[in-house]
Amino acid sequence: MRHYIKGGNNTKKETNKQLPKPIKIVVNKVLPVIVLLVAGFYFLPYASLNFQNNDVDHINKNNEAVMFYSSTCSHCQKVYPKIFWHNVLNFKNADKQIQTINVQNPNNKHYVSEFAVQETPTFMKPNNPDIRVVSTDVHVIKDFSER
Repeated sequence: MRHYIKGGNNTKKETNKQLPKPIKIVVNKVLPVIVLLVAGFYFLPYASLNFQNNDVDHINKNNEAVMFYSSTCSHCQKVYPKIFWHNVLNFKNADKQIQTINVQNPNNKHYVSEFAVQETPTFMKPNNPDIRVVSTDVHVIKDFSER
């Protein structure tokens, strides 16, 4: 004759049923949203850097600055996410945005010779192309764009 002990081997379903309802809501509904937001925060700028159709037909004179970058440049990869989120936060304020131009795009190659871009990332004032800075330091870029 066999005897079974009740409650000896709980399965995940049984354990999950024992969680209080607010905890279930957090685990099942809120946690996935937080994970997606965090993943998006890290991956959106890199997707924009590498896959954005960046065929620029003109330089917008209303922008705060212009950034010439190359998606394979390690320095550009370091600074681009900061510029990306700067532009997202200033979405409705075009004069505060920094226009980005990927010099690797064949349609943008003329900007390299037109503005004598020798290094990336190069930041330039749209109204005065002689004023420029090559840097990955956020403070230097911020000071430059606010001049």
